[in-house]
Amino acid sequence: DGSPTSSSRSSGGRDSSVSSSSSSLDSSPSRRRSSYKKAKSSVQNSTDWRRTDQERVAIFDATNSTRARREWILEECTAPHKRPGRPTGIVFVESICDDQELLEENFRFKVRNSPDFEGMTEEEAMDDLTKRVRKYEEQYQTIKNDGLSYIKVYNLSSKLMVNHIYGRMAKIIVPALMSWNIGSRPIYFCRSGETAAGLESGSSLGASPGALGGSSLGVQPDAVTTPQASPWATNAPGGPPGRSAVRGLTLSPRGIRFRDALCEFIRREGIEFMRHQKHAAKDLSTGTSVNGLMNRVGSWGHLKALCEERAMHDDDGGVEEEEGIEMFPFPCHVMSSTMPRAVQTASWDSSPHPVSELSNLNPLDKGDYTGHELEDISTFDPEWYAALTNDPFRTRFPGGECYGDLINRLEPCIIDMEQQVGPVVVVSHVSVIQALVAYFRQTPVTECTGIEVPLHCVLKFEPARG
Repeated sequence: DGSPTSSSRSSGGRDSSVSSSSSSLDSSPSRRRSSYKKAKSSVQNSTDWRRTDQERVAIFDATNSTRARREWILEECTAPHKRPGRPTGIVFVESICDDQELLEENFRFKVRNSPDFEGMTEEEAMDDLTKRVRKYEEQYQTIKNDGLSYIKVYNLSSKLMVNHIYGRMAKIIVPALMSWNIGSRPIYFCRSGETAAGLESGSSLGASPGALGGSSLGVQPDAVTTPQASPWATNAPGGPPGRSAVRGLTLSPRGIRFRDALCEFIRREGIEFMRHQKHAAKDLSTGTSVNGLMNRVGSWGHLKALCEERAMHDDDGGVEEEEGIEMFPFPCHVMSSTMPRAVQTASWDSSPHPVSELSNLNPLDKGDYTGHELEDISTFDPEWYAALTNDPFRTRFPGGECYGDLINRLEPCIIDMEQQVGPVVVVSHVSVIQALVAYFRQTPVTECTGIEVPLHCVLKFEPARG
C-alpha cells in the first residue's frame, strides 16, 4: 500500500530510505495515474514521518520500474530545498526473476490467492496474468545507473548485485535480503526449563497489577532473590549475588520433564512438517539454509520414505519409531543461549541436530542489578526505577543493557532464523523471546516489554508463504 514502515536505526547521521522496484502488473493508463497519485501521497507521508530528531528508515513499496519514476523519487527525497538540514540516503531494491519454473510457481500462487482473479478458472487467470506481465515488460527499465545506490536480487536471492552500499546497509540490509525466502516453515520459541532454584518459575508476565512490576518487563523471571540479597547500595558489603549464582543453574526435575516433552513435541512437529512437503527431497535441496539442507540428519532415503508415508505412523495419527528410520529424519536448526539451563533444555539425546549456543540469545544483562527484583530496585534506586517506568525500552540497567541494546544484538540471530527452510527451535529467556515475538508477529518492538512468555510453553510461528 506504499505506507511508510518504521524501523528506527542509526545510520551515520543520515536518514535512509529503501525503495522497492516491485510493482503492480496492470499497465493500463487509469491504473498508472492511480498508482502515481498514491505514490506521490506515500512519498509525502514518508518524508513528513521522517521529520523528527530520531533516525528513521522508510520502505516505499511502489511501481518504481522506470528511470523517470526513480529520478522523481530522488528529487522528492534528496533535493536540499525539499529536505533542508536532513540529508537522506536512497537505496533502490530491484527484484529480477528469469527462472521459468519459479515464475510458473509464483504465478499459480498469485492467481490462486489474489482477489483480482475471482470468478476465473486457473487457466483463464494464468493467461490474463501472463498478458499483463508481457505488457509490463514492454515498459520496464532495469537500473543501469551505477551512480545510484542499489541492490539487485535475482531469483529470490540466489544471486545479489550490490552497488554503492556502505555501513549499516551492508551489514544488515544485504544479509536480510539474502535470508528472506517464501517458504513456509515453523519457528518455535520457548523459555529454558525450571531450575533447581526456581530461577524460571516466577509468575507469568503481566501478572502483577499496576505497571511494570517485575514480570511485565521480563526481569523477574530471569532473576533470583536469595535470602542474603538485601537492598543494595554502592560499596555495600555483600552486594548483589555473583552472576554465576544467577546464571549457572541447571534444570530441576520438572525442568527436565519439560525438556523431554519438548523433544517429543518437536519430533512430531518436524515429521508432520515433512509430510506436508509434497516434494520434500527435491524442494529442500534448493533452499538457503546456512547449515545445508541435510543438516546432519539421516539419509535422503529416510526423508523420502517418510514423505511417502512408509516411515512411521500409528492408527491415531501419532508417530512411532520404525527400525532403520532415524528419530529426527528432518532438517532442524536448534538455537539456545549460552546459559546452562537453556543449553540443557535444547539438548536431546535422541536428536542428531547440534545446538547452536549463542551469547546473542542470552537474557537482558541487568549489570549491577543482576539478582535483584524490580521491587528491590525501586527501594534502593528510586530515581533509576522512575526512569525505567517512564521508558522501559530505552532505560539501561547500570553496567548492563536496555531493550534497545538487546534488539541490536538479536539482528544476526533473526537473519539466521529467516534463512532457514526447515523447522527452527529457539530456547532462550523472557526478554529475548519478547523481542523475537514482536518481530515475527509484526508489532512495534518498543511495546515488547509487555508481551507474556509463560514458563514451560512453546510459542509457534509460521511465516506465511509469499
